[in-house]
Amino acid sequence: MSERLRGQFMALGLAAVALHAAAQPPRPEAELGRVQVQGESAALREKKTLAQLFKAQALFDKFHALAPAAELKFRVYARTQAELAQRLEIGLMTPVGRQPVVLDGEDRFVIDPAWRLLPESTELRSRLADGRVTWRPDIRTPGVPDGERRLGDLRLQCRVGFDSGVARGLKGLAWLLSFAIDECEDPEWSPSNFADRPVFAVTLVHGERWLVLSAGLLHGLRDGGGQDYDWGYSLRERMFRVPLGNASWPDDTRVLIEGMDDPPAATEPGLKELGDAWVQAALALAPGLAVDEVLGRVGKADDDTRFESGRRLLRHLHELALPAGPQRLELVSLFGADGRLLKSTLRRLGRDQRY
Repeated sequence: MSERLRGQFMALGLAAVALHAAAQPPRPEAELGRVQVQGESAALREKKTLAQLFKAQALFDKFHALAPAAELKFRVYARTQAELAQRLEIGLMTPVGRQPVVLDGEDRFVIDPAWRLLPESTELRSRLADGRVTWRPDIRTPGVPDGERRLGDLRLQCRVGFDSGVARGLKGLAWLLSFAIDECEDPEWSPSNFADRPVFAVTLVHGERWLVLSAGLLHGLRDGGGQDYDWGYSLRERMFRVPLGNASWPDDTRVLIEGMDDPPAATEPGLKELGDAWVQAALALAPGLAVDEVLGRVGKADDDTRFESGRRLLRHLHELALPAGPQRLELVSLFGADGRLLKSTLRRLGRDQRY
């Protein structure tokens, strides 16, 4: 989450707490304890209403210019116990009983025109319970290659999903804050997206301009949020964020997604020429090294993320003092379930590149 957005959340949260406190009678000091604000309950994940889907359709129509060739579909994801995904089994709970909703090979469906005749309170539910599913709109322009997304599609997907409640069900303070903060307009951050496979790196490309995003925008917020967040559990490896509100990147920007199982990408131009000892140690890392060997060469990691699959990702940050000004670097190292290095990459942070 960007510092600007984090500051807005804190300010609004403190204001809401102050208003709540002013309306309450004073309590003895002995009763005071730590207050926790929960974002949502598991029950809000398992079901969606037709009203939410219809609102999503209205938002899709309103902002369709972001992805004029795309169509609206909805996708259901298994959040936990991914091996149970084949049991998603979405059903429409009509007055005459449960009617199955047919999912395609990617667990997607579209709004059936006949649903308009039903009460908007009619629910769609999965047979998986206890927070095991999450929902998203799935908006894709035809012709975009596998392993790639279009930035305008993701912008529209954010509007449709998070402004309708399809992407998550909010309650309490989180629901109030959602009206005051436009997450889809943040220039450094976005709500969560899920790739079709585990993500190692995300690169924005438009013409000759390109930018590899920081790994800090991948795989959740690294704060142990657990089941309260859609990027927890099975989906964490596939979760990514992009700077949706950065208008310098147009809607037809390509969002290239390097998978964890893809071959390592080429080293960025100019990095090999840097004489810094830490940089040279990072570039010399080779597949097969153990975690302790990597840490011995490049030091303690700034982030250590473990996945349900057994894979592990270390992130190191390093700053260089160069004649042109300070340059921040990021080293990302991916390990298999056996604790051996699969691949690593060293990249510049916060600087656009040109082909």
